[in-house]
Amino acid sequence: LLVVVEVSRHPIFQRQDYDIFSTAPVSYATAVLGGDIRISTVDGDIIYNVKPGTQTDTKVRLREKGVPSLRNKNVRGDHYVTLVVQVPTNLNAEQKDLLRKFDDAMTGNNSSDNNDSEKEKGRKKFWK
Repeated sequence: LLVVVEVSRHPIFQRQDYDIFSTAPVSYATAVLGGDIRISTVDGDIIYNVKPGTQTDTKVRLREKGVPSLRNKNVRGDHYVTLVVQVPTNLNAEQKDLLRKFDDAMTGNNSSDNNDSEKEKGRKKFWK
C-alpha cells in the first residue's frame, strides 16, 4: 500500500522540513522605540517584544514553534519570522513637519534655516 500526502500551501506560513517561516509587520514607531507585537504561529498568536532600533528584514527564531515530528513527540522545529518595518506613506502636513524636526534633531541640520531644495544641495556638493 502506497500513500501519498500532499500538503497545500498556506497563505501565511511556509514550511521547510520541521521549520516554519513567515513575516510579521512592525510599525515604524515600534521599530524605533521597541515594544510588543503579535505574531501568528501554528499554535496561535504570541506576543513578541521588539528591541528598540530593529531594522526591517530582521530574522527572529521562535524555538519549538514549528512542526512537531510524527516519529518523536519530543522533537519540534522552529518558527523563523522576518520582521518587516512598515514605513508610513500617507502623512499629513503636521506629521511631515514633526518627522522633519526629528530628522533635524538626529542629524544636527536645521532645514528651516536653509531654503535650498534637495536638488540644489546635490548640485552644490557635486561642484565643490
